[in-house]
Amino acid sequence: MVETLFETFGTGKRVMMLLESKSPYGGPQSLDGVCKNLKMNNRNARSILSRLFLKGKIDRVGIAVYRAKGDDREYDSSKPYYK
Repeated sequence: MVETLFETFGTGKRVMMLLESKSPYGGPQSLDGVCKNLKMNNRNARSILSRLFLKGKIDRVGIAVYRAKGDDREYDSSKPYYK
């Protein structure tokens, strides 16, 4: 059985926890990063990120790159993924 990051929470909460996380794989994320870290399909991740953005909970800082509202960390495309 494959362990999923923050698997006991709903999908929106899991995305927020990933974006707010101080762990090496957390913080600002690309769409692809969200998919890989949370083992989600692209369509589901896009939908959740879009809803969180429209609710004002996250900021879009680039093309398909997001971070939690108030987080000033820069996106790092070379950071590791959760395994």
